[in-house]
Amino acid sequence: MSNSVQRLLATLPEEKKEARIAARVPLQVKEVIDTAAEMVGATSNQFMAQAAYQAAQELIERERIVQLCAEDTEQFMQLLDNPPEPSKGLKEAVKHFKKSLPDA
Repeated sequence: MSNSVQRLLATLPEEKKEARIAARVPLQVKEVIDTAAEMVGATSNQFMAQAAYQAAQELIERERIVQLCAEDTEQFMQLLDNPPEPSKGLKEAVKHFKKSLPDA
């Protein structure tokens, strides 16, 4: 296996169990994928699996990270250090929640 293929597949987890993914794509898309896979010495399936896996990981990471501007970060930190007193609505919500719990 070439170094290009090894680098391409390096991000895929090594696991014995496998699952199949099938996709219907326009012929032009398949040809582009085939060409790119051939350039790195991988099969189309290897190339697509790695590309989809990498894109999925990046999307999940982007969605899980909350980015704040400096002003919002400062306000957030101030609230963590000096939390406000619970509001009447919050206190009522806690009471309602506690009543909804089964008796332990």
